[in-house]
Amino acid sequence: MSSLLKTKQLECFIVVAEELNFRLAAERLYMTQPPLSRQIKKLEEVLGVQLFERDRQGVHITEAGERFLPDARALLKQADDIQKKARDYKKEVSRELSIGITTVVDTSIFPDWVSLFQKKHPGIKLNIKPRRSLDLIRNLKSGKLDVALIGLPSLTEDLIVECLFTDPLAVAMPASHHLARKKQISMAGLQEEPLFWFNRELNPAYYDHCLHIFKALNFLPKFIPEPADHHVLLGMIANGHGIALIPSSLKAIKRKGVVYKRFAERDLLSIGIGVAFPPDANSKLVQEFVQSVRGYYANRNF
Repeated sequence: MSSLLKTKQLECFIVVAEELNFRLAAERLYMTQPPLSRQIKKLEEVLGVQLFERDRQGVHITEAGERFLPDARALLKQADDIQKKARDYKKEVSRELSIGITTVVDTSIFPDWVSLFQKKHPGIKLNIKPRRSLDLIRNLKSGKLDVALIGLPSLTEDLIVECLFTDPLAVAMPASHHLARKKQISMAGLQEEPLFWFNRELNPAYYDHCLHIFKALNFLPKFIPEPADHHVLLGMIANGHGIALIPSSLKAIKRKGVVYKRFAERDLLSIGIGVAFPPDANSKLVQEFVQSVRGYYANRNF
């Protein structure tokens, strides 16, 4: 067993101490409860003290945990500061910028940032990394990314986020569906339809946001698991297995047997796209990239 403190152990301890709830702490840390419990156990073994007690009333921090908490915060901040200095030095020397782009919407919404940015900044290397928003947020916090375009709403905590535009939802349904000839579809018309829907773990904030709207409008569809790949999803829709609410930008993906319809409640349900970066991102390149995307989307409608 290693006798060294790990930054992941410290981070887990601090979040559990703040939430006093392992489920909520696991959501904040984008992990499940079993590995979170293991991290706390390892930390307790290294320190030789019990940090939390659990009973029927919930989770309680021990006296030893209370005394260790300010030290844990100080140690984690020191480690973060050291890592940030190292990353800033690397970027200064290598002249690189790592940019994440969400895959939740169609890529046609995003221009070729490499060519656009390098016209003003020749010699700067841009590393574009398409990922799910959840992964982008995690990578921003760990320092693997400098800036990212993410889907909103999302659990971003202390990241700085600016919404750039919204992509309204549209209905994707089989071409043979009895509503396929309508120009616009409402929630009321979809009440009895099997609806492909994503797992909450992929984006808790957006999942809860949509369900809140569904309940307010008394829309209670039968949810069926949504495949991760857009092409697989459209194939299943074409074969009559269900319908889906998708970002309007994804209508650019053509699939025989699938039609796209305007969603009547599009003003209520949409996906926001925002630019996100850490609060301590003092890099001039990050700030200039943010200004670039802000200016690009300022007068565009989607």
